[in-house]
Parts: sequence; structure tokens; C-alpha cells
Amino acid sequence: MKEILFNLSSKFRSRAIEKGLSDLEFYGVWSREIHIEISRSRVKSVVDKTSINYGIIGAIGKKIGSIGLRDLDIDVDRILDRLISIIKASREDEKFTGFAKKYGRGVESSIFDKKIVEIDHSEALDIINNAIETSIESARKHGADETFVTEGSFELSVGGVYISNIDGEEQYREGTLNNMFLEIKSRKDGEESSYWAIYQSRRLSINDILREANRGGEYSIKFIKASNIESGEYSVILDPYMTAAFISSALSPAFSALSVQENRSPLKNKIETQILSENIDIVDDPAIDWSIGSRSFDDEGIATMKKNIVEKGVLKTYLYNYYTAKRENRESTGNGIRQTPSSVTTPGFTNFVLKGRGLLMNFDEMISELKKGIIVHGLIGYWMSNPVNGSTQATISHGLLVEHGEVKKAVKGNVLVGNIYEWLGRNIQGIGREVINVYGIMHVPAIFFSNGRIG
Repeated sequence: MKEILFNLSSKFRSRAIEKGLSDLEFYGVWSREIHIEISRSRVKSVVDKTSINYGIIGAIGKKIGSIGLRDLDIDVDRILDRLISIIKASREDEKFTGFAKKYGRGVESSIFDKKIVEIDHSEALDIINNAIETSIESARKHGADETFVTEGSFELSVGGVYISNIDGEEQYREGTLNNMFLEIKSRKDGEESSYWAIYQSRRLSINDILREANRGGEYSIKFIKASNIESGEYSVILDPYMTAAFISSALSPAFSALSVQENRSPLKNKIETQILSENIDIVDDPAIDWSIGSRSFDDEGIATMKKNIVEKGVLKTYLYNYYTAKRENRESTGNGIRQTPSSVTTPGFTNFVLKGRGLLMNFDEMISELKKGIIVHGLIGYWMSNPVNGSTQATISHGLLVEHGEVKKAVKGNVLVGNIYEWLGRNIQGIGREVINVYGIMHVPAIFFSNGRIG
């Protein structure tokens, strides 16, 4: 597969200058996967998939354009002619100085699991069926009359990324990926509730998969008969999954140098300024073994490195790709992230890590401290939070009302609003000791804060 991408890149590069392009970037990905679909607790289908996707991003002076492709039997000249037409129709970007140069490799980590490559259909089916049964047994153990997996999927894949530029610099890496998603529904006494089990890693870990399935089953029964509570101010505990949800929507985009440069971040001109509690550190770490965001070079071929973004609550740096770095006459931090093969990069985290320096608590200790509060285990609409000012808003779908350390009832339908900088700043009461890998790229603890506004 690498050779196919290499040959495609060479063909475009050899003709680009003759066609009048001043710069060119090639980004290609391939994958081979086993994909299993689940419905009503049964395997619905098992499919082997192989795919190649690549993008050609070109420039003529200050104008940029791109084309995304899947075909391997191509007419290079015809595609470049299309690309040139797209470029000429685009607006000039006066800040554009060219695509990334000086490729390199930085920190290395484990991202390739041989077990995923060698697994067959029978073994994959055994694993996901075991996870389904584990979730159902867990729910019944916690009191469900009936439980089933409404839908789900299980994916095991191996793939590669190839990047090159007009100067002939190139980078290539291979990695593996394991994704599981189960939606679990339980019924009891005529009522029903749902929860989910999610696992995302570059490693196949049956123990971790079954742990998530067990948790999903337990939580599918925990919120039976949930209802609204009275509006007001409450102390709030966000489990690590919900911490990740709010951070990904309201906080992490603000560290992008592009957001800062385009006045879409409240962190502009805040370097060496206290922005969060002195008990919080935030790190961009591209070298965490088996984490999905781990990589030795970013999506522009630039070497990655571990960076302290926030130390003791003080902002230390923004995240830069090649484009935003050149706007400030500095070097990229190796944080160019591409959404599709044919898109230009924007700055973003590789792996987001939040750790506490103080106020450290176990989850049970947090609960015992709640006089009147809510534990949040599920949200909808959190993606509507605003990274431009840090405002947060979401509807609680899975919550627990706690009074004097004792769970009183399940909660749903109330709206939690506030500001992420206040939650992680002056209002913070506790930070979980355990940092959990959530959704493959977020490594965060539970967060306990006061003055949460519930409507």
C-alpha cells in the first residue's frame, strides 16, 4: 500500500511544476479492516474493507486549492488541470507562504499492535459477543428485568499515512486501531433507560473492552425513572467522559494559534497569564503508548514533541501548524491536524492530557463531599458550548442527585450552564486522581466544582 501512495505522489510531483503550480502537498491514507455491525444483541454483518484515500493540495502564488480522490487508475494531467481551475477560482491568502518543509520525526510510541493485524473473523466475533454478553449480565446483576444491545459496531483495522511535498520530502507511518461502540437498553418495572460502552485504542485489550462493556451495562439500569430536579446552583461532579466532552468543545479549540490569530479565542495575549486553577496542568503528549493521537510527525510531516501547554494554571504556549507558525515567524509545534486527506491542516492537540497538582480526590471522596450536588454521567448538546468565550451548555441525560454524600435519585432533562474557565478555575473543588483515556485522544480525570447552574 505504501508503494501505491508513493507512486501516486511521484506522478503528481513530477508534473506539478510543468503545469504551473508553485507548491504541492500530497496526503494519502490506506486502511484494511474487519467491520462488525450489531443489532438487537446479535451480529448483523461482518465485512472486510480495504480503502485508499488521498488528497492533492496545490498552490499558485497565494491561492490554494485541493482535490480528494480514491481512484488509482488516474489521468494525472487531467486531475492537475482540475486542481489548477479550482486554485485560480479561489481567493488569495496574503499570509500563505507555502506548504510545510523540513520534515522530521520526533517522539516515538507504540501504535502498532500485531494482534490486530493477525486476528481473524472467528476471534473478532468471540470478542464482541463476549462484550455483548458482559454488558447484559452486568445490567441484570444490577436489577434489570430485560437488557439488550440496540445497536453497535466493532472495528479492527491496520493502516498507513503517507505525506510528501513538492521538494520530494516524505514521511510514512503505520498503525492499528480498535473501536467498539455498544448502545445498551435496560427495562425494569415498565421503565427503560439506555447507556453506551465505548472503547477506542490502537491496541486490542480484551480486559479493557470487557470493563467498558460491564460499565455500560451497569449504567444502563442506573438511570431508570430519571426526572427533572429543581433549578438552582449545585455542586457538580463530571465523570472523566463528561470532563472530556466539555473540554473538547469549550476549551481545547481555544489553544489553537489559528483561533488566537483570527480572534476566536479568549486566550489571545494570555501567554504567561493565569487562566485556570494553579492545581491544573495541561500537556500535549504525542508519545502515549496506544493512544489514538500518538504520532512521531504531524499531518504536515513535521516532527512532534511533548509540550506543556498550561503549567500550574498558567498558559505557556499555543498550538501551531506550519501556516500559523509562519504568520508569527516561528517554528511549528508539530500540531498540524488534517480533517480529511484533501483539507489543509489546522492546529490541534495530538493527545490532550489534564492532570491535577493538588485538590486530588478519589471519585468516592468527591461524592462524600457533596452536600447538594449532581454527578453527571451523560450529556447531550455539549457540542453547542462556545470556545470563543468558554461558555458551556448541555442537557443532562444521565445524572444523579446527591445530598450529604448519598445518591437520592436519577436526573435527566435539566440544563447545565456555566463557563469552563470558572469550572477549572475559581470554582474547582476537586480533581480526580485517576486519569482516564477517553475516546482515544483525551486523557482526563473527573472534575468536581461548585456553583454549577442547573436550569
